[in-house]
Amino acid sequence: MSKIILPIDTKSLYKNIKNDNTSGHTATVATPLKQGNSYNKQLGQILEIKEKEIIFDDKPELIKELIKNSKSKIQIKNVFVFDKIAVNGILIKTDRQYCIFIKEEIDPEKAQYGRLKIHYPNTLKYSDVDLDIDNKAVMNEVSKVLNDYAFIVNSFQYDKITQILNFDAFVVGENGVPYSKIFVNEKGTGNKFTKMFKDATEDYDMEIIAIRDKLGEEINTENYFEFCDNMHMNAVNYIKNILEERGAKNIETLSLKYPYLLYDIRYDINGIVRYALVFWTATKIKYFNLSIKKVLFCHDFKNFSDIYLVSDILGKKRVFKYSIDQIDRLTKQINSMKFTDEGVINE
Repeated sequence: MSKIILPIDTKSLYKNIKNDNTSGHTATVATPLKQGNSYNKQLGQILEIKEKEIIFDDKPELIKELIKNSKSKIQIKNVFVFDKIAVNGILIKTDRQYCIFIKEEIDPEKAQYGRLKIHYPNTLKYSDVDLDIDNKAVMNEVSKVLNDYAFIVNSFQYDKITQILNFDAFVVGENGVPYSKIFVNEKGTGNKFTKMFKDATEDYDMEIIAIRDKLGEEINTENYFEFCDNMHMNAVNYIKNILEERGAKNIETLSLKYPYLLYDIRYDINGIVRYALVFWTATKIKYFNLSIKKVLFCHDFKNFSDIYLVSDILGKKRVFKYSIDQIDRLTKQINSMKFTDEGVINE
């Protein structure tokens, strides 16, 4: 295998997420490699990337940049610099380099003595005759490819043949989505979230008769939202199986984990990330509700997203696939409108 996958902490590297917490909750831009007797072997594969490791002993200004935010005695162990960058399999154009380095805690008086961490700070910027490192500029280019949506980096993926560092990033919402909306216990298929979904409420009149024809009157307004959760999960898993049969790789049913995502499934086709939005109906009518945010997402990622509808989900199940161009031609109905009074309030 020519590809090295370096998993990083979930909340360590992200962009375009608004911090709505009163304190803390900032990106750590680092992941532990060794703590005590614990060693992350998969992350340790970074040491195999010898062709991107630089000699830094004769670069005191670079060392100064690498240690300037350290609050304890540390030593720089390894520095890796990458000039070919991709995100989700798409090569980006940048003349800046991205730097990842390893720090070691060397104060024997501290409990963290011997700890190794891999760092990739957004603020790191350094240039000389050999290097032009600017992690923030590279992250900005990654963001552009993702249409400046909020995203989280899952891992760095390095291909030893092409020497490309790929950012495995997943889109988590529109630009400026609140932190608390994304990291809400990283789950959301239970009752405490379902009543926030407007779509389920709007579809009640369409669905309830078809549902009761199959299940009887045990489904009512009290348990309808829980039922919708279960049907959504069934539909997502049904489409997941279809994608597997069609050769999709690295399939993640992310909406079952993150309740406010703009899509349901993230997967790879030939190394390129694609998105699937999944809808269901107990009727045989081909319809689905898309929020404006999801419509915009589909347009912004029109070459990488598809909509799947599972109709008659309690019966024979039929699957229909739509591109954004196809749904643009479908009959539309506005379910609601937001009105804002922008006039001056007189006390």
